[in-house]
This record gives sequence, structure tokens and C-alpha cells, in this order.
Amino acid sequence: MRNIPVVSDFSSTENRPPQYNVAIIGGGPGGLFTAWHLASKAGNACKVTIYEASERLGGKIVTREFAGAGIYEAGVAEIYDYSALGPDPLRNLIENELELEIKHISGGACILDGKIIEDCEHLTESFGEVTQQQVTAFRRKCEEMLKPGDYYSSARVVDNTHPWARMLGEDVIAEEMTDEMARRYVRVMAHSDVAAPPHLTNGLTFLKNALMDSTGYIDVFSVVGGNEQIVDSLVEELDADVCFNAALTSVRPLFDGTYQLGMCINGEPQTIAADYVILALPLTALSIIDWRSPHLQQAMARHINYFDRPGHYLRATLLFERPFWREVLPGAWWMLDAFDGCCAYDEGARNEIGQWGALGFLIAGNAALGLANMSDEAIEKLCLDALPPELAIGKRLIVDSRIHRWMASVNAIPGGYPVRSAFVNHRPAASQLPGLAVVGDYMFDATLNGVLDSADAATDILLADMLAKRHVHRAETTGIPAICQWFVGGDEAQNAVFDAGYLARMLDLVWGVRPGARILNIGSGRGRVVTALRALGFDAIGIEPNRSVWSDTPKDAQAFNLCCTLDELKLPAGYFDVVLDTGLCRFERAQLGDVLKEVRRVTRRGLVLGSVTTDLPIEFIERKQLLAGMGTLASRWDWSDQLLAVGFGFALADPQRLDVAWKQSVEAGAAPGEWYEDPESLLYCFFDARAGAEQDLAAIEAAERIVREHLYEDLRVPAGIVVAAE
Repeated sequence: MRNIPVVSDFSSTENRPPQYNVAIIGGGPGGLFTAWHLASKAGNACKVTIYEASERLGGKIVTREFAGAGIYEAGVAEIYDYSALGPDPLRNLIENELELEIKHISGGACILDGKIIEDCEHLTESFGEVTQQQVTAFRRKCEEMLKPGDYYSSARVVDNTHPWARMLGEDVIAEEMTDEMARRYVRVMAHSDVAAPPHLTNGLTFLKNALMDSTGYIDVFSVVGGNEQIVDSLVEELDADVCFNAALTSVRPLFDGTYQLGMCINGEPQTIAADYVILALPLTALSIIDWRSPHLQQAMARHINYFDRPGHYLRATLLFERPFWREVLPGAWWMLDAFDGCCAYDEGARNEIGQWGALGFLIAGNAALGLANMSDEAIEKLCLDALPPELAIGKRLIVDSRIHRWMASVNAIPGGYPVRSAFVNHRPAASQLPGLAVVGDYMFDATLNGVLDSADAATDILLADMLAKRHVHRAETTGIPAICQWFVGGDEAQNAVFDAGYLARMLDLVWGVRPGARILNIGSGRGRVVTALRALGFDAIGIEPNRSVWSDTPKDAQAFNLCCTLDELKLPAGYFDVVLDTGLCRFERAQLGDVLKEVRRVTRRGLVLGSVTTDLPIEFIERKQLLAGMGTLASRWDWSDQLLAVGFGFALADPQRLDVAWKQSVEAGAAPGEWYEDPESLLYCFFDARAGAEQDLAAIEAAERIVREHLYEDLRVPAGIVVAAE
């Protein structure tokens, strides 16, 4: 994520087009993160207004206070930390951009049948050796079924072909364990994270939540002083107008590509015009909007149907005279078997509340739904009754309580199934209505991390559309070349980024590939990079499909810089050690699926992504006229999604290796700069071909077959979870 203020200033361009009006509907985390990303990426190219139906910003990031005691979390309970596995945008935003202090929290004890189990290693003492053995075996199998790298990357091809993705979570529990106490323990430990009973989610979702307790996957933390400081700090930074008490009632697409929004603002109907609309709303809110276009109505109905598997939470926070549970229960959180599995947070473990004790009960799934219509007093009593005999004194120490209901606030199968690309998910009517996008954690992992990723994906897509409009405007007013010098190979900046000496050092560092290895340069222009690599001893060839570009190739280079497409070469699988891309972005998106499959087929070790992306500074893109000859303008994140879908993986996923590669790039003068602005940019440019090409292509075909089996013929709507055939 780029910092604010940004260097991507559109104002330097001559014949500047009108500023685009962007309406963000929803002032929760999704809306705020979207505004943050737009400010960072688009600068003054757009004017952003956030329309929030309530009188506050932040949505389910809510921190409240017991008067005279201290604060507690009433909404988002914790934040996931993925930084041990790779770049973590949310932690970076909180710690580095917003400069907030965080505190990691840990726990893991469980109360089962009134007995306190400190961790799974102590199950034998209360329930016998068989229970412990089966729980341990189940956790070990979970770790084998989804390695940390795949857990982090969440590649579509991995998730869609996972054997547990087509099973119910309930069936996974039944098949993997025979001991009833082992099954109950596993259910209780995972339920509050899934936010749905196992019969309403699939086995893969259950697996991912079960792995949260395994070493080497994720950690959890809170913001010191309350998670709502994230909201306060974002609001201070953002340069966006905010309109409160503004509920969206209707959306009408207009013939000029803009949108007419029907709003109810402070009780009065109003009409708002917008060039772009970003719907940062939960699915329940999307369901009550009047979509005033048959095409849009159908598109939104399909979108809602794809993800409409609601998960529920209810937060019951009880204040006591003292933290009496600490005498018998360690950690900042622990589980209990009440409410089909409930997590209790020691609120005083993350924020100072003096002598007081505060327990936050996170009740999830159907249990939360069942309690939603009960009185606060009744819910308080049920929570006290759920405590084991050792903690019964809590009934005498209770001082106050607060209940917060979050119905349908998360998703029971986040990301949907089969998992689709972010590009498809975030624009429900992409072909006819490209200026309308959606943002929501339900399209990722139903966490705060997921909604930040969603905002990132949606703004990348809309930024590309804005740039395309500006490109057309410039073409009409000043004229542009048919193809820019960057793709030809005559640009000095490109020569610096793709210096053969630097590339040779990176090939050795990342894959151990040295002179003599076969290198393919896709989109080689007139062959400059290929010629330089051959001079260093590599067996490099280039392919340039554009004959007018290729015609500038020196005669002595035409034997190894060819004018053709990759499929015309008819090469065996794994023929090239490494593929260097400097031209995949010149293909139209509709062509990329087949092109990338062929790239994967001929690649043995890895791929270097060198396509022009929206991650580059806007001023750089427009000054170099990089959209001239462009077929697909996307972010590196989008490219990685497509590459992971055909079997590639992150070559620099190990943070230590990434650090070494970054230092190498800095020493070579390739970073930091316009191309590699930070270590994360390197991560999204170097990809491994880990398995054999045939194995990856077989997995791709299996994933595509699963998608076809789960879709109706024309509507492309999932038929629902398919239970594995017996």
C-alpha cells in the first residue's frame, strides 16, 4: 500500500480530464479502506464521498467503555497477523501507516463438560488417551492437508481442488474422528472462528479455522487503546467528504456510463450523480436496494446468491469486581462448550482496566442467531450459567454487562465455492457497468484482513478503468503512439529495470539458475534483453508477436528473437528454466487464461513478472505512455491471482529470502524506485513452478471441471455445496 500523501499526482498532465466523482456507499471498514486506497492510488483524479446510513463510521470495529472501569471490544474481537508467512497489509497499515501500538494475545484453554483443559496435551487427564490421540492426529492431518504457504496464498486452484472443499464440515469431523469427546473438543475450539455450525460450512473452511491454533500459521493481536483507533486514525488521514444518515435506496445506470443514486439523507429523498459507485455494504444491505436496470438487477441477484451464507455473532461482555478466572485459567482467551462453542476474552489482558475483570463472550453461528431476540438480562444469565463450577463465584461478582448483536455480519463460506477470481467477484456487471464495484470481507476470509484486501482489489480494478478513460481523452486531444517505446525495448527506464546483469544475479539468487540455462522472454520487442542475456552465457530466446515491433530487431539477433506466439513454437513441457515476461500485459484479459496455461506448461523453474501494472506511479505510466499497446492493465496482486490459478507460487514467500532479494535489488540500483518500490513488490514479481507442468495442468483442469459442475448452464450461479459422493 502506498503512503498518503501520494506521488501519483494526476495534475501534472496536460489537458487534464474532469475529476471523477466516486461514491462509496458504506462507512464501515470496507468503505474507509476503499477511500484510503483511492487516495493512495488515484490522488486528485477523483473526488471521493462516503455515504454512511448511520451516525458513525467504522461499522463492526467498535470499542466501548464501562464507566469508571475501562474499555472493551464490542465488535471485531481480534486481528489476524500473517506477517510470519509474508507481507501483511493490515498489520503494516496499523503499525506503520497509522502508527498505532498493537499487543499480541494468546490463549487456548478449553472448558469441556465443566472440566478445564489447559491445552490438547492435557486431554488425557480428563477424557483418556484415545481422545488426546485422535485430536492430535486430526490437527496433524490438518497441517498436512494445508501447508502454511497455501494457507497464506489461498490460491483458487488449491482451494477448489481441495478434497475437503466438497464435504460438509460436519462430515469431516465424523470421518476423521470416532471418539465423541475428540469430536466435541474440535468443534468447540473452531466454532467461534467459523461463525457457523459445521453442517453449514464446508470442510475446507472448517480446516482453515482449525489451523488457527497450530504453530506456524497465524497470530492474533489487538490495538492497544481499542481497535476503534483504526477508524479514528483513518478518518484523520482521509481527504474524503462524509455524509451521515445517508441510506442508499436505488441505483440507476445512465447511458453516458454514470450512475444515478437514490438516497435518503436525514429523512429526505435526494438524487446523487456519480462516475463510479463502490458498494461497501454487507449482503443483507445489498438485498434491499432497488436496482433500476434489468441487467443490474440480475447481476446483483447472482452476486448476492453466490455468497449468501450468513454467519452470526453476538458479543456479551460482563464486568466483574475482579478477574477471578485468572486463578484457574491462563491466557487472554479460552473456549467453553456452551453455545455450541464460545470464546471468552479477558478484556483486561489487552487493555488496562485496573482492579476490574471483564469477560467478553463471543457467541457464534446459530447460537448467536437463537439468542438475538432474547433480552440482555437473559443473555447475561446464560453466560454466567455457562461458567464451570470453579468459576461459579462470578455470579456474585457481576457488576454490569453489555450485549452487542452482529447478525449476518460474517460469512459461513467466505470467498464462496467454487472460489472465483477477485476480478470477477468485485464487478458483478463488469461488461456493461464497469464503474460499479463491490467491497466486502465475504469475498475473502470474512476478517478485517479480508476487507482490506477486498478494498485493494476493487480500487485496482476501478483505477485501471480511470486510466483507460484518461488514455482515450489524451488520444483524442494530443495523439498517442500505437505502441509505446517501453514495449519496443527502446526505453531507458526499462533498460535499467531489466538490466541483464541484475537479472542474472536474481535468477541465481531465487532459483539457482546460471549461465547455460534456457530463458524465454515473452514480449521481447526488438530483442535487447535477450541479446544481453545471451552475452552473459544464457541460452535465451525472445518471442515478439507484433511484426511492426519485431521488424526493428537487428539482423544478427533475428535468429533468437522470433516473431511468433508461444503456442506456435510447439515446445515440450518444462522446456525453459525461467520465463521472463515483458509483454503478457499486451494480451487481452479474455486471452490470458490459455496464454498463462501455455506459459506454465513450458516453464520448469519460475517466472519473472515484468508486465506494466497499476502499481506503478500514475505519473510514470502516463509520461511513458505505457497504455499504448496495452491489452490488460491490472495490479500485481491481480496478476498473482491469475498466475497462482495456473499453478505458480510465490518464489520469495519466505520473509528471510525476500529480505535478501530486496537487499540485492537495492545494491544493484534496481530498488527502491518506480518499478520495485518496496520488498512486497518483489514478492509479486517472482513466481515458482514448484510441481511438474503436467501435474499443475492436471490440477487446473480438475479445478475448471469442479467449477463447471457447480454452475448452472447460463447464470453462472453456484448450485450450493456438493457433498462428496459415497
